[in-house]
Amino acid sequence: MYNRAIFNPAYAGSNEAVEINALHRSQYVGIAPNAINTQFLGVNLPIQAISSGVGLSVVNDISGALRSTYVNLQYNYRRKFAWGKFGVGVGAGIIQAGLDGAKLRTPEGDYQNGENHNDGTLPINFRQGIAPDISFGIYFSDERWFAGASVNHLVASAIKFQPGNNYNYSRNLFISGGYDVKITKKFFMMPSVFLKSDFKKAQLDIALNATIANNFLTGVAFRGYDGNSIDAATIFAGFRIKGFRLVYSYDVNLSGLRGFNTGSHEVSAAYSISLKKKEVKAFYYHNPRFL
Repeated sequence: MYNRAIFNPAYAGSNEAVEINALHRSQYVGIAPNAINTQFLGVNLPIQAISSGVGLSVVNDISGALRSTYVNLQYNYRRKFAWGKFGVGVGAGIIQAGLDGAKLRTPEGDYQNGENHNDGTLPINFRQGIAPDISFGIYFSDERWFAGASVNHLVASAIKFQPGNNYNYSRNLFISGGYDVKITKKFFMMPSVFLKSDFKKAQLDIALNATIANNFLTGVAFRGYDGNSIDAATIFAGFRIKGFRLVYSYDVNLSGLRGFNTGSHEVSAAYSISLKKKEVKAFYYHNPRFL
C-alpha cells in the first residue's frame, strides 16, 4: 500500500511530488538467522513538461542461500482526465544474483569432511550472475482512489550459476486497488486489495487502513483466501508529519509455519516534496473613482 513503486513502474510520478521511499522487511523471523528479508530504496518524480514520470527502484531480496538484487529505471507516460489520472509505465534494468552453495544441503550430501553435495548442478561455494529485467504496468488514480496492474520479468530472466544450474525468474502479475472513504473531517478509512500471481498460483492481501487527523496511520490486513493460501494477519501503525511518513507492521503467521517462527516485521519510511503549484487567490480592490 505504501510502496507501490516496488512492483508497478506506472506509479512513477503519479503523486505529483518527488518521493523517496525506503523499506526493510524480515520474514518468518526465527526459522533461520536472516533467512528471508528484503530491502527497498526508490525515488520517483513527475516531469510535467512532457506529461511523464521517472523513477529508480533498487530491491535487495534474500531467500535462504539466494540473494537477488534488482535495479530498475522506470518511465511512465501520464494523462489527466476528468475522472482522474492514467499512466502507462515500463521498467528496465538488471537482476544481479548470488547463490551461496555453502548454505545448501542435500539428502545425499557429505558434510563431515568439507562440502560435497553429491550433485554436480549445485555449487559448493559462492556463485553469481546477471540478467536483464523488464517490467510493464498501468496505473489509475485520483485523490480518493487508486487501481493498477503490472507484470515483471517480461523477458526470460535467467541466471546461470554454473553448467546445468540456471535459476529462472518467473513472470509475476500484480493487481491492486483501494478507495478512501471519508468518515468524518478528520477520519478516513481505505479498504484495499493486492493480488499477486506467478500465473500458476495466487495470493491475495485484503487491508483496511485508517488515517486520523491526517497524521496518524493505522490498520489491519489479512493475507490468504482459502485453506491453502492463508499466511498471516497484519497490524500496522505509523505517522505522517508534513512530507515525512513512517510505518511499522507486524505479521502474525497463521500458516503451517506458525510453530517455527515469531512472525514478520516491516518498517517503511518515505519523504515527499510536493510539486503542485499553489493557487494564487485573486484580490480585488474596489475604487469608487473608476468603473
